[in-house]
Amino acid sequence: MLLRSIHLTLLVLFCAAYAHAQDTTGLARELVTLKGGYVDKKRHLEEVRIRAYIPILLKAVGKGPAWKPGHPNWAETERHIAEEWRRLYLDYQARMGRDTGYGWMNDALAREYAKQFNTEELGALIDFYRSSAGGVLIALEREFLGFYPNEMLRSLARVMTGNETLSGREQALFRSPESRERRDFVAVFETEKIIREESVRIGGPYVDAVYPAVQQGAIATAADNIDSLRRKLDAATFGELHAFLKSEAGRKERAFLETAVPTVTPAPEDPAHALKEEAAFYKGLEQLSVRWRELARKNSQ
Repeated sequence: MLLRSIHLTLLVLFCAAYAHAQDTTGLARELVTLKGGYVDKKRHLEEVRIRAYIPILLKAVGKGPAWKPGHPNWAETERHIAEEWRRLYLDYQARMGRDTGYGWMNDALAREYAKQFNTEELGALIDFYRSSAGGVLIALEREFLGFYPNEMLRSLARVMTGNETLSGREQALFRSPESRERRDFVAVFETEKIIREESVRIGGPYVDAVYPAVQQGAIATAADNIDSLRRKLDAATFGELHAFLKSEAGRKERAFLETAVPTVTPAPEDPAHALKEEAAFYKGLEQLSVRWRELARKNSQ
């Protein structure tokens, strides 16, 4: 009788745990869908990853007086490096069996949400993104993603090479009192924080140290686009967005996305195989980097 009672208790606990897991998984998928999915965002971020590496690499060539994004051969060097990087990366993805269109991204991110958040937290996030303020944030984020990553990359190239300067108008915008307001505004978008983490992950401590200048430069060159978005957001909605970001659920989600979006992988991958292939990818990248530095030296003359 006692054994049967124990079995029944374990069955009840198992069923409860299974139902909870199902609820969490369902809510996580609903949340990712509600936010519009992450496939397009992943494509953007992978492009950022490739292009952010280029000025970091070219910095190692040295700061010749003319070697900067405005140099006639800079764009050609950047294009060559980006094309070879993409070929190497697509080969790596193929060996991993990954869909290079990132069709797996939404399921993978929903899986990570379900691991990190409970049903109450996921419910709070869904409630926010269903609200009018959440809907505004989702819509504006799409527009923000269309211009801000490119401005970040331009700014990173300027800061890394040290030779490219802002125009007179952009320098005035860089120093204007409204620059802080623009910085506070871009902070509401998860894209801004994800790009920062990805850039630092690629560039290490040096990029981390210079990042405030990179961010300020991007805000200066993107000022007109940022101001256009700001005009679409009234003070009350902006206050709601800030309140959400300061809430426990908002802070936890932002910290989660900074790390999860750049690194998430499809569910069925074998971890040991993934580590082996990743090591092979970075070894190939290191070998290509030797050629790229030589190419850059020749083209910077």
